[in-house]
Amino acid sequence: MATRTPKLMTVEDAAELIRDGDTIGIGGFITTNKPCALIRRLTRLRCKHLTVVAAPSGPELDLMLANDMIDRLITPYCGAEAVSPILPFFQKWAGRRFQVDEVDNGTLIAMLKAQIQRVPFLPVNVVGTSIPDLNPRVKVIDDPFGGPPIAVVKPIEIDVAIIHATRADRWGNVQHFGPLFIDHLFAQAAKKVIVTVERLVPNATIRGNALLTSLPSAFVDVIVEAPYGAHPGGSHNFYRLDTERLRMFVDGAKAYFAGNPEPWNSYMELFVDGPATHGEYCEMVGMSNMFKLSLERLDEES
Repeated sequence: MATRTPKLMTVEDAAELIRDGDTIGIGGFITTNKPCALIRRLTRLRCKHLTVVAAPSGPELDLMLANDMIDRLITPYCGAEAVSPILPFFQKWAGRRFQVDEVDNGTLIAMLKAQIQRVPFLPVNVVGTSIPDLNPRVKVIDDPFGGPPIAVVKPIEIDVAIIHATRADRWGNVQHFGPLFIDHLFAQAAKKVIVTVERLVPNATIRGNALLTSLPSAFVDVIVEAPYGAHPGGSHNFYRLDTERLRMFVDGAKAYFAGNPEPWNSYMELFVDGPATHGEYCEMVGMSNMFKLSLERLDEES
């Protein structure tokens, strides 16, 4: 009788699976369901020369840019909406300290689908935009069926995808309690998939709500239990965005570019380089502050 092997790792051990020079995919959407605990660990390790393919992104990506971890970036957006429509390190260094291959959401999705389908390219509706000029993976070709010229995008090989979700069992069956965004495409396109989750639950719980399963174990290599693992972003059905901590990030970055690096250095020491583990990070933020972000508490107040 075949036996299954649990796929559990700690944040620290999972981060060691990512090597300098890797192409990594990051799931989530702007400030929701981002694998921030894992990215903080990668930043603490100062991984270098990465190519990052990311869904619309927030401070987790700007943190990597601030520490010169990324050589090439492929993402439709890097900001924090009302708090910072464009994040400081991306705004100041894009095209200078790192290369940006411009994409919109549709082009990013086509790149991933082309990789999943193992086809040389897929068509994208970007003729007449600047994307073919700003992304070497996009070309305009003649329509083989006699129509006007069309744009096509080649697939992207991803070494490791990192995703944050609601819960999973130890065997790698993952459930999202909210929009999946394009996490499923990253999981299918990548050679290796690491998923951080708010809760680790028994397999019986997963089977009892099987229709909620968004990533079956066949697509997942590593599960990391990381409560508050998307902080300072939000996590579906658990907690909302921590705007106070996000403003600390943005204000520190702006001070850095204004010639005062101390607030930024203090932020790095408090929240990235100081805490040795994700648990220590949560203690640094303060569990009382974490609990204030609870969506259940928000519902009670309203």
